Amino acid sequence: MYLQPVIRCKNPDCPTPSAARIRLPYPNPPATGANPPDWPPDGWQLRLICRECDHWYIYEKKDVKWAPYTYPLEDETRVDFLRAELECGEPGCQSRTRWHVLDNSQMSERETLEFVLRADPVAVCENGHPLSISGTASRSAGKVSSL
Repeated sequence: MYLQPVIRCKNPDCPTPSAARIRLPYPNPPATGANPPDWPPDGWQLRLICRECDHWYIYEKKDVKWAPYTYPLEDETRVDFLRAELECGEPGCQSRTRWHVLDNSQMSERETLEFVLRADPVAVCENGHPLSISGTASRSAGKVSSL
């Protein structure tokens, strides 16, 4: 058994039971019984979209807990932790924002980007521009094994 960092969706109306956890990638997770690492670092933030309710929130160190699992997330064949990176299309902005989702449906890059752009509330860049209105100057998405 392994310890894996997890968070819970902050949406009080999420259909996922409150006991359900969203696993985060962590390289070389410790065995159950070991002390969890002091991770993530202070000041860490993660924009995560819940796959169940499509709501996004910014998560911080205080939101991360550790839970036991039989296999590390990286060994799961039916689950991917995905990152989409979007550059704001607002003239003069150019901020790059990273969005994350734990997915069990094998989303393609295009599907991942579409999922981010239809999140609730509307996805915004670091400077608050709505990406669905301002558009994106560039974008990419793919599987990640660490944050």
